Amino acid sequence: MHQHIDSFLQQLMVIKGLSSKTIESYASDIKNFFKFLEGNKKDNNFTTEDFMSFFEHLQKEGREITTIVRNMISLRQFTHFLTKEGIIEKDPLFNITLPRLKRSLPDVLSEEEVEALINIPKTDTKKGLRDRVILELLYATGMRVSELITLKLIQLNIQVGFVIVKGKGDKERIIPLGEEALYWLKKYLENNDLRDFLFPGKKGKHITRQYVWKLIKDCAIKANIKSISPHSLRHSFATHLLLRGADLHSVQLMLGHSDISTTEIYTHLTKEHLKSVYYKFHPRAK
Repeated sequence: MHQHIDSFLQQLMVIKGLSSKTIESYASDIKNFFKFLEGNKKDNNFTTEDFMSFFEHLQKEGREITTIVRNMISLRQFTHFLTKEGIIEKDPLFNITLPRLKRSLPDVLSEEEVEALINIPKTDTKKGLRDRVILELLYATGMRVSELITLKLIQLNIQVGFVIVKGKGDKERIIPLGEEALYWLKKYLENNDLRDFLFPGKKGKHITRQYVWKLIKDCAIKANIKSISPHSLRHSFATHLLLRGADLHSVQLMLGHSDISTTEIYTHLTKEHLKSVYYKFHPRAK
């Protein structure tokens, strides 16, 4: 079965263009199932009941529902592949329905909170200037933290004012840079002799995600912002654009979402905002 797992993962990488991190998740989920199977069955034949026992086992271990659903998706894709390739006759997960997950609304900062957060780093030091640029770019572009830390100088076009971002599956997208972000970016470039990465770390590598997460958390504490996550600036970027009249498709392209339904979650936030404004200011709202 190992060679079939390898073939499946290869297909995900070559044909579907999934990122190495996503493929690692698929591999882990599939291997965990077969590890569970080894302790419960002597042969390699698996049935619908085997999968259901595995999902039940994950539940008993106290795994989150999101983790269990992810395992179900990984294994269902794998059994579909095995059926399509003629390795097994019948797909044991064909009729399995995934439980509906309640999508939680992301943490979004107000424009005032973003301003307060970004202004925390002291820009009279090299580190402070770098930290300011990190925060400016996260909010100006809506980039994921993983996309920001791997940014290279070659991806920047300062003259025209845009950045080429490499997203999931190495898909590229172009995002404009606002005047404020460009100002601090130019200042940062003038004060640093950079060769490859925009934010170099140790041993020729780039800074880590942990560095950025700690930076956001520390700045939030100093700015008296309670609810924040590493993706808060990305969520705020999308919500603030929609609140100011941007169309959903443009925001989808800038965020790098392959499916517009992922972007649509931000419309719920803008609706809540409009509702609160209505109840606050309309004379007959109360």
